[in-house]
Amino acid sequence: MNSTEVLRRRPPDSGDGSAAVGAAIGVFGALVVAALLVPFRDRLPNADMALALVVPVLLAAVFGGRLAGGITAVVAALTFDFVFTQPYLSLRISNKDDVWTFVFLFIVAMFAAEVGIRARRGGVAARESRSELDRLVRVAELSADGADVDDVVMSARAELIGLFGLDECVFEPEPSGDLPRLGPRGALENAKLVSWGDFILPTGGVAVPVRGRGRDLGRLVMYAEPATRASLEKRLVAVAIADEVGLTLASSAPAN
Repeated sequence: MNSTEVLRRRPPDSGDGSAAVGAAIGVFGALVVAALLVPFRDRLPNADMALALVVPVLLAAVFGGRLAGGITAVVAALTFDFVFTQPYLSLRISNKDDVWTFVFLFIVAMFAAEVGIRARRGGVAARESRSELDRLVRVAELSADGADVDDVVMSARAELIGLFGLDECVFEPEPSGDLPRLGPRGALENAKLVSWGDFILPTGGVAVPVRGRGRDLGRLVMYAEPATRASLEKRLVAVAIADEVGLTLASSAPAN
């Protein structure tokens, strides 16, 4: 299956491998909440019980993603039916109002799961943005401290490999051959764009031009694995890292 086929499908929400943990937290939480509320089921309206059971669904989605949130939503709805609707300890519902409460609980729980997923993604995006900035700062600090050119180049290569999860990244002071490249604003030039939200880096090599003081000083060539995603933010960081290398090279070059 090629990268284009991969991108035509919606990427699953894996929860970073923590779907099982999130589901366990949510299901256990729903059972605990139900147990704590049992003494009050004859004094509080069932709508309040239903709302309380939404909380574990939200937690499950935050910690485990869409699958964990969906599983917990089903468990929360069934727990409400089994524990809080008459006849108790049965999946039958004798009261019409409780039937509607059950239906609304499931709907609200699914919405809560989606809210939790968005909150999780927002947190992941914030951490990724901080990590990307840290990569650029490390190269910039090395350059500003007057490190050897080879050390700056090696640092830039390592940071780009980590940024995209590359197979390899090499510096070519005298480029040979025409390759797709990243433009100054992170756009992919000289190649067909393959995209699903974030575009996919071509596997045959992507050049990031290294320029300093208005001169072309080489290029960093990134060799990506198939279906390696490259958000605009990451592409801009890659361009900025190459610019830092260019400034270092230009500063170290003997004056004409």
